[in-house]
Amino acid sequence: MDNKDSKIVEIQIGRNLRSDVSVSCKCHFNLPVSIKVPPNLDDGTPFPTTYWLTCPMYNKKIGTLESHGMINELDNELMKNFDLKKEWQSRQDSYKDERDTIQEPEAKYKSSGGVGGATESIKCLHSHTADELSTGLNPIGKIVLESVGYFNCEQPCVDIAEMKNNPEWKMIW
Repeated sequence: MDNKDSKIVEIQIGRNLRSDVSVSCKCHFNLPVSIKVPPNLDDGTPFPTTYWLTCPMYNKKIGTLESHGMINELDNELMKNFDLKKEWQSRQDSYKDERDTIQEPEAKYKSSGGVGGATESIKCLHSHTADELSTGLNPIGKIVLESVGYFNCEQPCVDIAEMKNNPEWKMIW
């Protein structure tokens, strides 16, 4: 990832990145929305979430859905809706296969599980949404996006003009 995108992601998530990542999806303002994170961070710590949501708007809206019980609702829907369960399980399996192909064989810690590290339940709507935005393969992420709406910010979450004028970051622009 280039230095500009790295700085933008760090501003979005409010901390320094702990590993090299790549932007997997950008919004209508050409800002990162999700990033692809390696299975193990630079220090060897396992990181079960391949696609990490960085967009502050999506994080806030999806956090509200989680706090209102959408994870339980969707877990219950998976129990009732055979087609959705089959599609979700297929994505879980392909996700694990994808991680197995990129994981370092000598990694100190191995990550396991499907999207967000889960094996039996949804666990995190943010990770499913980041996966859907990045791959277009996640049925749970698709449901979440239908609930919160697609890129609908009226203003960018990061002020690029301010960043360009900041002496600390001027050298990367």
